[in-house]
Amino acid sequence: MDKPSQSLSQTISYLKHCSSQLMTNQALSPASLSAQRVHEIASIEYLELEHAAKQVTSIQKELFRAILALENDDKTVVKEALSTAIHQINSELTVPASKADNKIDKVACDPALAG
Repeated sequence: MDKPSQSLSQTISYLKHCSSQLMTNQALSPASLSAQRVHEIASIEYLELEHAAKQVTSIQKELFRAILALENDDKTVVKEALSTAIHQINSELTVPASKADNKIDKVACDPALAG
């Protein structure tokens, strides 16, 4: 893997893949599984685990930021922090628009406004 995974769920999937690769290689040809290949896969797993630990720390910071924003009744910061945390957990998810955003869209598209 050339670059670290973009989200925690990608990291977990990649680590499962690495472990599966090791088990498959071991089952198919136990004698020919080279120490170099095992070391290579283990090194990649280690880097991914280090990256995952950083992602968890970052997610915790965002969740704490959301809690503080809740205490200050700052909904914008709460949404931003939670959206960031969700993206760090799974970069393929999108956060749905809030009800306030939907109301603005409905008002702008209201047929009664079209003169």
